[in-house]
Amino acid sequence: MRVVIDQGWTSTGSSGALTAVEVKSPPSYSALYCECSTIASTQSFSLQTAAHSSGPWVSEGSTSIPATGSVTGAAVLRVTGPYGWVRPYLNSASTGDYSFRLIGVD
Repeated sequence: MRVVIDQGWTSTGSSGALTAVEVKSPPSYSALYCECSTIASTQSFSLQTAAHSSGPWVSEGSTSIPATGSVTGAAVLRVTGPYGWVRPYLNSASTGDYSFRLIGVD
């Protein structure tokens, strides 16, 4: 297996989509990791994909990140491919800083 995408994003907790990226060599399998600083309430995120940069966007899956109090939290969402365009999506606004990393292999 070889890595075909290794993409990162950051967010300060605003709800909505992060910047979409084109995946030139679509992966067969991928994992979207999210690490966050202390957050006051449970948060959730999705991985959205599309065939074109203009959409329509489809949510491939969603998972929650529990409120962490005074520690760093983390979650992962695993998705099968292929897909052409991809972006993380924070399902609601929350406090904290979020770091996303998508790794995909063929």
